[in-house]
Amino acid sequence: MIRTLAIAALLACSFSTAIAAPTVPGRAQLKGDMVRMNQQFHISGFNYRIHAIHWVAASDPFAQAITSYVATASPPNGYLVFEVPLKNTQSGEAGVPGLDITAFYQDGTSATSNEIPFSKAGAPLQSSNLFPGQGMTVYYAIVNLPQPTKANPVVKLLLKYTANNDPGYPPVYRMLHPVVTP
Repeated sequence: MIRTLAIAALLACSFSTAIAAPTVPGRAQLKGDMVRMNQQFHISGFNYRIHAIHWVAASDPFAQAITSYVATASPPNGYLVFEVPLKNTQSGEAGVPGLDITAFYQDGTSATSNEIPFSKAGAPLQSSNLFPGQGMTVYYAIVNLPQPTKANPVVKLLLKYTANNDPGYPPVYRMLHPVVTP
């Protein structure tokens, strides 16, 4: 009797798993909340990629061009500048989006960008619009940070936008040990 019940239970278990729908990872599981350099991530109707990160001194031409829109760095501190290709994935025209980027150094120093997208020359792009499917490369800056060194590198970035992210995507992305070039 016990053997018959055990066989019936085994058959019931194997039958139920055989007819169960296969598990397919959803969009959020595939995207995750961790990204790497040059990996696409999605925030509020736009696809982004962090293509490059540069530290520039306060005397750099880009830094001088953006000082009327962001705070000024106090030397020897400078700016972390993010080169970000982005693309409008919405069905309508939309303004070039802001992006909050928070950088954390190994020694605990941290700071956040002010969301303003800039051109390569340092002109603000807030009033520019992108049509569906259209993209461009923009630059975001975090002000008044020390130059990353081997002893004190940037160890983590948090990437988000103040508005809620689209359904199915995480509200915040993290990037560990980003590459910062001079």
